[in-house]
Amino acid sequence: MNQFKAQDIGSLSRKASLRDERLSSDDPYKILFSFKYYLPNTLKKNKQAFKTWERDKLLSKLSDTFKSLSELTMPEAKQNGMITEYGDFPPDSKFKCPKALLHSNRWGVIKNISGKARVAGIISDNIFYIVFLDKDHDFWPVEKKHT
Repeated sequence: MNQFKAQDIGSLSRKASLRDERLSSDDPYKILFSFKYYLPNTLKKNKQAFKTWERDKLLSKLSDTFKSLSELTMPEAKQNGMITEYGDFPPDSKFKCPKALLHSNRWGVIKNISGKARVAGIISDNIFYIVFLDKDHDFWPVEKKHT
């Protein structure tokens, strides 16, 4: 069963009347998070769900990271290295791109959680749509250097 409508959320823009998180008109939009596209059990051998993150003592660290990020704008978070935007879905990912999100071109990760742990998702304006929890850095795997 397809749980998502096919759409390109990588290029969505919000209407001004929705969730205006600015305190004044000259205050920039702070980062918001959405679990609308969250898929907890994509990797069958390594289930990535809140329950396993709680067991591994990562859930409270994730909450702290969300709190820190919610005080920043998207450009600030990227400049600080807390969010990296990649563009298209990574070609060597161990995750499978959901069909409804195939055309999204603003995939990224939230870093600075704990060790290799990341949260992968799609960026649209100031919203980070969480799609995958990635405690083992499997969304955008990289070769180990100097080993």
